[in-house]
Amino acid sequence: MCRTIYKNARIITGTGEVIENGMIVVNHKQKDFEAPAPDEKPVKIAPSTGDTIEYVGAWADCWEAEKTVDVSGNTVLPGLIDCAARLDTLYAGADDYVDNIGIAYRTYISYRNAAEALNCGVTTLRAQGMPNNIDIALKNAISKTMFFGPSILATGPIYAVTAGKGHEKYGLIECSGTDAFRAQMRIHVSRGLEGVTLQVTGDRLATLGGEYHKEMSDAEINALIKQAAGAEKPTAVRASGDLSVDSCIKAGAHCIQEGYRIGEALLTKMVERGVAYVPCLVTSAGTEMEAEHKAVVSAAIRAGVKIAVGTEILPSEPMAGTVAVIREMELLVEAGMSPMEAIQAATTSAARVCKCKAGVLENGGKADFVIVEGKPDENISAMRNMKAVVKSGRRVFNQMNGEKERQFHIHAPLYEVFGGAAVDWTKGALMGVKEPANYNTEWNLVKES
Repeated sequence: MCRTIYKNARIITGTGEVIENGMIVVNHKQKDFEAPAPDEKPVKIAPSTGDTIEYVGAWADCWEAEKTVDVSGNTVLPGLIDCAARLDTLYAGADDYVDNIGIAYRTYISYRNAAEALNCGVTTLRAQGMPNNIDIALKNAISKTMFFGPSILATGPIYAVTAGKGHEKYGLIECSGTDAFRAQMRIHVSRGLEGVTLQVTGDRLATLGGEYHKEMSDAEINALIKQAAGAEKPTAVRASGDLSVDSCIKAGAHCIQEGYRIGEALLTKMVERGVAYVPCLVTSAGTEMEAEHKAVVSAAIRAGVKIAVGTEILPSEPMAGTVAVIREMELLVEAGMSPMEAIQAATTSAARVCKCKAGVLENGGKADFVIVEGKPDENISAMRNMKAVVKSGRRVFNQMNGEKERQFHIHAPLYEVFGGAAVDWTKGALMGVKEPANYNTEWNLVKES
């Protein structure tokens, strides 16, 4: 049996507990290879990456391990979960009615962005708005260990009314009427989705007094959510404005996404019905909607709504000197969460919203965790100082104690992993970014020890 011990660790388990001077023991699974018969051709077996946490808790001098990692001065917490990530984004101007880059290249872009997300500490993500079954392909390839990356929860394309909001985005499922919507959902759910996403609300309209336009009818909302529930798939709805949000709550939506405008009475109803909220504050940051959106989130926090982290853009998108997933946690704190609550929003709460087994460090659990310098439960911006990422027990990178260890690398040797939509991969050039964001080390050349 092969083990790695992370010692002298300050551990946030994800449940609100903090263990001082603790340790994590990771059990690495190993395959037993049977010698083939003389007349048989040897068959190689893919390596397992299903390593588990054998022990997490106070220091105990009773474990033997092949490798020991000293975590002094750092905090270990569960791997981050992004409840609403888009992976096939190239850059802001890439959306079109037609597939302007091709399925094959879009798949490469999506894997690259998934790898970037892992490099930012996102060990699990729920992919949304993905056309051509790319998210399912990524999920299967990673789970079969053909490639390494974050755990992918596939939700397929987004469902919207014909010519509604986002209709210019390639891969959107546009329908009119309940029968058409149900037919499309049956097809996509049968391919192996873990959830579905609805685009219920359009833009604010002057003709409605500045209120958000409810584009999907009650009949369509009810039919889609009922269809998803019958297949045991949770439904996330992009909804803003009381008219839209109320209809989604009544229909049994699992979580409200975006929610740029929600009245306090409906926030109370969300608590009563157990409807979660994934605000994706990074989508309104720097826009005219920012103040109202943040005020809604503040009211939701006071009301006790279950809130989880989601970005709706690339988790690795450079933003305010960090990346989108970390910035979302900071914005939640600015809206009124404590740093510990923001950590839970990106771990345990996010796992509940996504209905996945992740987001907590426990004996026998997944060996997905990140290590940051400082105490993020006291200052959330410490999340910017990410020193190591461990996925399925394997270190993605480790920069503690001056080390430059990188066991997983998708870039050219000696170059740090960077990205987000600031890079136009069709041209291989940065777009309007003079100095790339620094989220674990500099983007330029890194000398490896």
